[in-house]
This record gives sequence, C-alpha cells and structure tokens, in this order.
Amino acid sequence: MSEGLWCRVLPGVFRITGAAQSQAQLPMAATLWAGDGSVVSHATAATLWGFTGVRERKVELWVPSPRNPKHSLVAVHRGTRIDRADRDLIGSLPITTPIRTLIDLSARMDDDRLLAAVESAVRAKVVTRERLAVRTKILRTSGRPGAGRLAELLEGSMGPALESTLEAKVWLLLRRTRLPLPERQFWVSLPGGRFRLDFAWPEARVGLECDGWEHHGRRTAFAPDRARLAEFAAARWRILPVTWHACTREPDRVERWLRDALAAAA
Repeated sequence: MSEGLWCRVLPGVFRITGAAQSQAQLPMAATLWAGDGSVVSHATAATLWGFTGVRERKVELWVPSPRNPKHSLVAVHRGTRIDRADRDLIGSLPITTPIRTLIDLSARMDDDRLLAAVESAVRAKVVTRERLAVRTKILRTSGRPGAGRLAELLEGSMGPALESTLEAKVWLLLRRTRLPLPERQFWVSLPGGRFRLDFAWPEARVGLECDGWEHHGRRTAFAPDRARLAEFAAARWRILPVTWHACTREPDRVERWLRDALAAAA
C-alpha cells in the first residue's frame, strides 16, 4: 500500500498510511466511530494503563445507551451513564480511570490475575489501595458486578506491591492457610550483599521465592541465583522455591513445606 493514502480503520474513521502507529490508535478510532460519550474501558483500558495479567482480544468501549454500535473489531459495553469520577484521559483519548478499570475487570478475572493487575497498578502509582477500596465500596452498594469480590481481595492486601501473577497466586494461597502471613518484598542484609525475598518470615529465617522460568530460567541467571541461595544458606536461612505448578497443582504440599520449615525454626 502506498504511503500518504487514506486507509479506513472503522466506518467513518480513517488514518494516513505510512504514519507512525501507536497502541492507542485503534482505541482512539473506536471512540470516534462510537460517538460522543464513548470511553475506552475494560481490558483495553487496562492494557493502556499498563496493568499486569490482562488479556485483550478486541477494543473494549463503554457506550451510553441507547446507542449500540456493532463492529467485529470492537466489544461494546452499554450503560445509562458513567460518572465523571470514573473518566480520565490519556492524551486526548477518553478512558476509564485506573480504579474504574479494575472494578470493571473484577467481574470476569480470576482472583490471582485480578490481584496481579491491582498490584501492578499500585506499583505504577496510578492507584492506591485506599482509594480503590473507597470507590469499590461505593460501586458495590450500587450493585456493580464483581465489586464485592474485589473488596474481599483488598481486605488482605498490605505492604509492598507484588510483582507477578505467580506472586499474587502464592499470596492468595498463603491467605487461605492458618500460617502467619509473611513480610512481602523483604530485604535481607548478608555478608555477601543485600538481597530481596518475595516473602519472608524474618524471625524464623524462612523465605519463599516464586520460582518462575521467566525470572530464573535464563542461563545468565543460573550462577547469580545459586550464589544468592548459598549466601542465605550460610546465614542459616531456609529458602523455599515455589513454582507455578506447585502452587496450582499441589497447594497442600506447599503449605506443608512452609509449616515444617516454620516449625523447625521455632
């Protein structure tokens, strides 16, 4: 296709071929196509805000009733209104706020991925747990789907933000046990350096590391990881590696490992 020509993106919306494209281009085209009052929402909003663990298939929009535009590239959510407090802008793109985006997603995401999305928003400093809890309570009383479950997840969240879906999954597992909850993202100073543990029970010198391939499977990470574990072992720390498989398929076994390690340290 020649550069500088008009190319239709959606009915009534065109772009110039050859011009630089961005992640926000199709969402912007969708809001122009859907008309005044439409707002990028749900997974598309989450992707643009940079949340972890969100899967996007189509551009998702909130569109005020009674309009109901349809297109194969766009998933339309309809409603009577969306409060000004739940609207934001990324540049000139109308979008649901990070808080409203998380509340909208809470109706359809698994707990671990929803918590990972919340924690990534906290880590990016676009959301605070306190403000999210307040808005969730308000929308929960109005019957917003999923808000109750999100409120329950927030009740147990505390401390530094988690950094992956696996960490979120492990945290939820720990909350279901009767074990004492650990410190999150805990720093330990040892003779060989200062190291961070995903979860730690400092008084017992027990740590838990989420052992995901994306973090520890690279060949370049092998030697530093083993040296790090040796530093902990020399300082009489017990470090338990927990994989996605163990957390998902053998949660009782993970709980036993922790229970035995904490008991041995008592």
